[in-house]
Amino acid sequence: MRTIVPGLLCLCLMGCVSAIPTVTGGSTTPKQRTDVALGGAIRVPTGDLRHGGPSESRARATADAGGVVPVAVGRYGLTRHLDLGLMVAGSVVRLDLRGEFGVTEGSTRSTWVWSIAPYGGYIGDRDDAGSGARFGLDIPLAYAIDFGGLYDVWIGPRIGIEGIVGSYDQGTGRESASLVALRGGAMIGMAAGFRRVHAFLEVTVAWEQQWGSHDDLELDRGGVVLIPAFGLRVRI
Repeated sequence: MRTIVPGLLCLCLMGCVSAIPTVTGGSTTPKQRTDVALGGAIRVPTGDLRHGGPSESRARATADAGGVVPVAVGRYGLTRHLDLGLMVAGSVVRLDLRGEFGVTEGSTRSTWVWSIAPYGGYIGDRDDAGSGARFGLDIPLAYAIDFGGLYDVWIGPRIGIEGIVGSYDQGTGRESASLVALRGGAMIGMAAGFRRVHAFLEVTVAWEQQWGSHDDLELDRGGVVLIPAFGLRVRI
């Protein structure tokens, strides 16, 4: 049975790589305040996700398994423990509803931050090899600590599902392709700064399992994916 590397998941530097951070921080955004963050994220696949073996599929031949995307995040505090955000990571747009529970107030503030984040995006054509679309749902849960507004740390599990559809060149013409990916792993991050401006760094480590097809080619493989992210966050 021939196999393919999911070029549908492996997109170009112009913003198509599926590298989506959480940028959780030490808490939700306070009521009627706004957080804005700018930075970047990198997708680093390993194992079978990087080397899938021989294939005649142009989806593999013309798409990268990893890459860098710019990331922009805006969040607004709806209530004391609930915010709504929008993230743009390359060509992906993600809506993010977040809340808190188990809050311990003080100069050192700790809480659990949950998030439900659906997203979607366009997979642009590369070298006239085809195009498509992606859609998914990301559900991170983080234990977060805010040390007096100077430092934030967060850590916790993260799961998600992603679907991809499109039409890609297989050597004899464009053929329909589809793929489903399940991810499960953990994230850890920290931010440091003064008053309203903080620099942040976050890393997600997850196992990704993929199933799909490209005309008569079948796919079933998995591997570890690293997603480091970095940037600056400003509270308005």
